[in-house]
Amino acid sequence: MSVPVRLALFGALMVIAFGAAAALGGVVDPQTDTESTAHATPGAAPMSEEHASSDDATGDDDHAVADDGHAAPDGGHQGTPDASLPGLASVTADGRRLVLDTTESAAGRDRSIAFAIVDERGAVVRDFDVAHTKRMHMILVRRDLTGFQHLHPTQAADGSWRTVADLSSGGTWRVFADFTVDGTQETLGADLQVPGSFTPRAVPAPAPTARSDRGATVRLERTGDRVAFTVLQDGTDVTARLQPYLGARGHLVALRAGDLAYLHTHPDGDELAFETDLPSAGTYRLFVQFQLDGRVHTAAFTEEVPS
Repeated sequence: MSVPVRLALFGALMVIAFGAAAALGGVVDPQTDTESTAHATPGAAPMSEEHASSDDATGDDDHAVADDGHAAPDGGHQGTPDASLPGLASVTADGRRLVLDTTESAAGRDRSIAFAIVDERGAVVRDFDVAHTKRMHMILVRRDLTGFQHLHPTQAADGSWRTVADLSSGGTWRVFADFTVDGTQETLGADLQVPGSFTPRAVPAPAPTARSDRGATVRLERTGDRVAFTVLQDGTDVTARLQPYLGARGHLVALRAGDLAYLHTHPDGDELAFETDLPSAGTYRLFVQFQLDGRVHTAAFTEEVPS
């Protein structure tokens, strides 16, 4: 049976499942114990291993992981996100859905993740716009907001996407597919279960400075809805030396603790500064990425929006 047909059958099951979830008003995240148990996934069908040539080859820097020991509490819920936050990841958008090849994966540093975007008829969506030099951006984060990764999958001949990710820690991971079709940016999300020991980490208090995963010091300054970052090495401001990363001075992903409401934004102009409208109350984790001396850095900050 061809992959598109298998996806169509699986998509039909997903529609039924999503309808049930909507009726219940949200699904409780099962990852509340310190141990997670593997279960067989009924009807999971592997995607094709054949890859077509693509401009989306994944480089080493695309696999940078921000996991500095600071994270928000375990999300716990998978309901519909607050529509007041722009750029949210939804279960469906314009009839399109993100369908994972499998909803479970063994733990490991180099684990393959495959998925497809399907339309309302269950057909695989194959045509995507190039946005910030890539046709597909994939954000991966554990539901306690650790292990952040910004990846760029390659597209296979059957229209599906595949990449390799670090899933060395157990828990529930959220997969975000961030893409543009016919000029409209969309973000879809799905959960991936990884068996293994899981101890959720507490959110740190907001702080004006953080250390990137490659050792740079980063300072955050907020003025209204605008956040600006300064990058230092050995106490020296090196922000002016930053190189373009994916066609921009930097990238910023904001995730809200609890429901993982998602915002991916890019700077206007040549500063490492972003407009971030976080209108609803909650705790947010901000992941800023930039390139210095040919290496991509990721730094994470906590921000609180009072009720």
